[in-house]
Amino acid sequence: MLILCALAVVSLLYVPLPILPQLARNFHLAPGMAAGVMSAFGLAYAIGFMVFGPLSDRLGRRRVMVWGLFALALISAAITWADSVPLLIAGRALQGFAAATFPPVVIAYLAERGTPRQRTWGVAWISTAFLSAGLLGQIYGATVAGRWGLGVAMLPMAVVYACTAMALFMTPPDVRLASSRPSAWLAGYRPLGSLLADARLWRVYGPALLLLMCFVTFYMALDTHAGAALRAQGITPLIVRAVALPAFLVPLAVAVVMPRLGAPHMITIGLCTATAGLGLCAWAGSEYLHGLLAASVLFVTGIGISVPSLIARVAGLADASVRGLAVALYTFVLFVGASLGPWLAQSTAHWPLAHTLSLLTALLGAAALYVFTGRNVAASSMKSA
Repeated sequence: MLILCALAVVSLLYVPLPILPQLARNFHLAPGMAAGVMSAFGLAYAIGFMVFGPLSDRLGRRRVMVWGLFALALISAAITWADSVPLLIAGRALQGFAAATFPPVVIAYLAERGTPRQRTWGVAWISTAFLSAGLLGQIYGATVAGRWGLGVAMLPMAVVYACTAMALFMTPPDVRLASSRPSAWLAGYRPLGSLLADARLWRVYGPALLLLMCFVTFYMALDTHAGAALRAQGITPLIVRAVALPAFLVPLAVAVVMPRLGAPHMITIGLCTATAGLGLCAWAGSEYLHGLLAASVLFVTGIGISVPSLIARVAGLADASVRGLAVALYTFVLFVGASLGPWLAQSTAHWPLAHTLSLLTALLGAAALYVFTGRNVAASSMKSA
């Protein structure tokens, strides 16, 4: 249920994307203004990460998720009756804030439950759900919200949130050490400085920022520069994304390999794979579209390797008392990267497609080198010790 709920929660960001023109017509908005439906959710979503991650360190993961999901179910159902732009945007902002109670908290929750093998598999399945939501959320939005409206599309999702909250409510409560909890809520942010000063975590947060930024920029640039040529061959934007769908299952393979190789090695492998995929896409450009689509599978495979490996690295480096804050900061950085993707795509819109993809290749290549040199420095320090 946590995996299904993860898919449903993260899909909230993507469901309105394919129906933005329809929302603009229904509410008599300019096309650009309709994007406010996504921006309202995204801003509240990002702010909520930094609120609920530390709060789960104080109150317990289960409690934060239970009440957050109940609230999300009610808000999602209420959006059905939003019949004006202010109500819709306010509802989406509340929805984003409530949705933020789940992604960073469930990662920390699973990282603390069961055997090492169970923790690895839990994070792998959650990562698969998070990655798949970018595609499946758009497909759901186009088929359900496009036919019956955004409000109706929210009702099945609200049922998923409510059922998951009820199931969590019936599980045993978190084991809490009252003496280790800060006396004041703001005190939960005191470890933030030490987290930001940890060079090992910087080698997680830095690549995480670039990873989804390159992912979003890649598909937006593809739509801008090669969209017409692809449609002329009967290949729609959703088909372009569906080609890479098998790569979203890669985190499940990572769960098998990671116990033997370790998260740092897997991060390097993932970033190098993504860089190689982007490099091949840049080489193919808009002249060899089928080759570009084939290379995009390698690029997304690298992302599928990197995301669960980065999560596992954060969970492994952070102490249990600040794990919620560390994971919240990680998800916040991921989302900031995804938010910078449209800006980067717009800034490079006048470039040839091959040049844009070459820039993305250089960025991810730099991230891979940054991680690799960090591993070598750590290995040298251990040998000296």
